[in-house]
Amino acid sequence: MIVKHNKNEFEDYLVDASSYEGFADELIIPENVDEIKQILKEATVKSHKITISGAGTGLTGSRVPLGGKILSMERFNRILNFDRERKTLKVESFVRIEEIANYLAGSGLFYPPNPTEKLSTIGGNIGNNASGARTYKYGSTRKYINKIDVVLPTGESLTIKRGEIFANGYNFEFCTNGGTLISFELPKVQMPKVKHAAGYYIEQNMDLIDLFIGAEGTLGVVTGAELQLLDSPEEVLGAIVFFDSHDGMFDFLSEIKKTDEIISPRLIEFFDDNSIMLLRGTIPHIPKTTVYALWIEIETSKEKSDETLTNLYLFTSQFTSLVDDTWVALNEAEHKRLAHFRHELPLAVYEKIHQYKQQKLGTDSAVPNEFVKEYYEYMVNLFKQEQLEYVIWGHIGNSHFHANILTKNEDEFRRAKDVYVDILRRAVSLGGTISAEHGIGKLKKEYLKILYSEEIIDGFRKIKEAFDSKNVLNDGNIF
Repeated sequence: MIVKHNKNEFEDYLVDASSYEGFADELIIPENVDEIKQILKEATVKSHKITISGAGTGLTGSRVPLGGKILSMERFNRILNFDRERKTLKVESFVRIEEIANYLAGSGLFYPPNPTEKLSTIGGNIGNNASGARTYKYGSTRKYINKIDVVLPTGESLTIKRGEIFANGYNFEFCTNGGTLISFELPKVQMPKVKHAAGYYIEQNMDLIDLFIGAEGTLGVVTGAELQLLDSPEEVLGAIVFFDSHDGMFDFLSEIKKTDEIISPRLIEFFDDNSIMLLRGTIPHIPKTTVYALWIEIETSKEKSDETLTNLYLFTSQFTSLVDDTWVALNEAEHKRLAHFRHELPLAVYEKIHQYKQQKLGTDSAVPNEFVKEYYEYMVNLFKQEQLEYVIWGHIGNSHFHANILTKNEDEFRRAKDVYVDILRRAVSLGGTISAEHGIGKLKKEYLKILYSEEIIDGFRKIKEAFDSKNVLNDGNIF
């Protein structure tokens, strides 16, 4: 176990990718599960605050400490077992998504969740039920977690296998590995029927493992997990399709979701007109009349790749006159070119934020598919009405937008916050969520009240209390 008290030695652990900053008295780097048990047991006895620290790629301040001690999981970075027959991979919690992809390369299997941030870890992904572009076809992290190993705030351990421990209606009762009985009642909440990562996952007769996935480290420390893998597709056709009209793009989006037998994408990513304008600075050859762009990937085979490409062109030609300008990828180098198009955008936005010296405001909201066009137009009208600079991109296949508001001064920032709240309220009124993939953390907990009543949030607190009666673990996350 490594312990550091000199704050100059752990400054990097006091922030995350949101630039939210915290403070702490001590950094602890355990090297095995027994040390974590000892740390948490002592913390509970002495009521010391412990904040779990992962890779720091989060955008909600979840790993940022507000006092107490930092528990870094960085030594839990081993891939433990690859079972090709069962198509599973056992890893420790600090193994990064990029490392998993590299390890599985050439194996014929892959791990479907693909968060944009490839340096994020499995522990962090479990903490906020991370997703990504391929969620459109494959779903989020939750679907691919077979088992987790957890150390509870009391220092006791819990091994949770999917399909073994279920709620009786809305009531849980089970024992830790050491035999301690834990029981509590779930709040009776109707979660949004969209891609969703705000607050605890609640469902009648639910599996216990799903409560921990998306709990943002508030119930226990995940030390390892068994991941479910799938067979790799034989070929993947990638394309960036350019649209020269607003209605054309939304009509395309509506129709492609109805015609899975012709074109069945695994991802559909959106770039608005302001995104295109920013990207022109670093990426040439974007068609001049482009209004919007979509990045699409379609799984196919070597035999059918030409047919798949033809079908895509014929289908696309109904909705844009720029079909001949479509960028296509069939090999690794070409796929990297399309991924570069997507990854350059956040960098360009961060440069703007740095230039304006204001805090970024970015939505993570999603709505039911039937409202995607209405919701997008609502956001744009608000931004234009308030004369705010904005850039919108995101996982439009799941009707999930990242609307980034770029403010130049305090007055704009104040108005932008009001607009931000209005946008979240609109999402909820349409049956959507305030957070589809990034979670709540510390930065967005004030907005949880837009989605849930105080009674429901109090129900979340009672779940937390059942595992962590002294509130020592990840204090400040979610509520």
